[in-house]
Amino acid sequence: MLLLSSCLSAVTFGGTANWQEQHDQLVARLRALAKTEDAFGPAYRPLYHAALPWYERWGGRVQHPVDDWMAPPETYAAELADALEHGRNFFAENPEALLPLAFEAKLPDGRTITANYWIILPTGFPEPGRRFPLVIGLHGSGWLAHPISFVRKTRQSVAVRRAFEVTPINEGGPWPIDFLNAYLDELLAMLPVDQDRVYVEGHSLGAMATWEWAMNNPERFAAISPRSGIGEPFRASRLRDMPAWVIHGAHDAVVPTGCSDQMVTALQSCGGRVRYSVLPKVEHNMPADLDEEQVKDWYFGQTRSHEPPPPDPRDALGLTPAGYSPWIVIAEPGGRFWTSETPVMMQDREASRSAVLALFKKAHDLGELADAPLQEETNLKTHSVKFWLAVPKSLQPNPSIEATAVDRPPRKFARFFFRGETDRALAHLAAVAAEAQAAGHRLRPGIAWIIPLSLRPGTATHIAEYRIEID
Repeated sequence: MLLLSSCLSAVTFGGTANWQEQHDQLVARLRALAKTEDAFGPAYRPLYHAALPWYERWGGRVQHPVDDWMAPPETYAAELADALEHGRNFFAENPEALLPLAFEAKLPDGRTITANYWIILPTGFPEPGRRFPLVIGLHGSGWLAHPISFVRKTRQSVAVRRAFEVTPINEGGPWPIDFLNAYLDELLAMLPVDQDRVYVEGHSLGAMATWEWAMNNPERFAAISPRSGIGEPFRASRLRDMPAWVIHGAHDAVVPTGCSDQMVTALQSCGGRVRYSVLPKVEHNMPADLDEEQVKDWYFGQTRSHEPPPPDPRDALGLTPAGYSPWIVIAEPGGRFWTSETPVMMQDREASRSAVLALFKKAHDLGELADAPLQEETNLKTHSVKFWLAVPKSLQPNPSIEATAVDRPPRKFARFFFRGETDRALAHLAAVAAEAQAAGHRLRPGIAWIIPLSLRPGTATHIAEYRIEID
């Protein structure tokens, strides 16, 4: 869901000196109004229960003013209190508004997490016995901990809103999937949602979470739409029964379009239903004129599968509690690859991104999608990396790429999988090398091949494949 806006005229409090006194008066008024939660029937009760604490918990941050297209928190709190004190249903009076609500839940690990979020109510709500679709929009890193407030009318007004639309605000870091599951549980408990029509979309960091959440919990969703994000192609089979509409800017220099290519081709190879829109001349951010209603038309034609989810390939890696799998000897067939021209230092993210963009561009210039994972040839002495990308299957063989591609002969490797920081994996690699040598294998010294499998490299949860070439 795009974060849409229109400018609002604002009533602001006077000087900072009396802000605290007026803030406290508003908090007291809203607390006293808790008794009115049932005034407009059971459908509205959970909404007011989540709205009344919002100003005290999130809106009272005078040092963090909201954007000028949102109402000041004090204005919203005062209007909400005034309506309820006079017996008026504020939510029903503002059918096109972005309404800020507060959420709190205790997670399975014992942590209590709080968040605030926007909700847009569907046209016709509430209607006895009727359940509506739910669209969850996950924002990118630019909106981490972004203060929000009431928006009276979204910029893209439509005649009929067909679903609950919610935008949670992530307070920091990657989206935690346990939080998202608790949040969805709360929404399903408080709203008349058709659980066969729950959809998730996200941009950038939110797209990463969209892919991850859907692969972790495919039983929860009817369809997804990740935009400008990175997924885990080795787990794509989890989404075999869940349609995806993937959107990416053709000129994205932040998250290469090839990252979406890899997910799309992985879904196609396992029989998944996927649409792919590469937007010409668009960079990382989605354009303001993106036709969200067209996406929603597609959403509402999809319903949740009730087939058992496919097994998770992550569970077949054989990872021990220490994070690594047993090493084995594997044979890799020969193939044709593109490789980065100059090695880059392992920690140089910008140089690495440029090298990867150049490899993906080779496929795109020939009208093809990148359909293989990147391989990192890592020099353990210099801590430099050279990237390799297999030429798309449709171009092998193809005489037109002979000048740019490298033919790699069949090879053997000692291979293991590892979950954790790269430094720990490379330390384990040394132990594997010693064991391989003791078993009579001759090694190519000083070189490790790394194939990232999961999100967030360098963290304790990152999974990658590690190889040492052997004779």
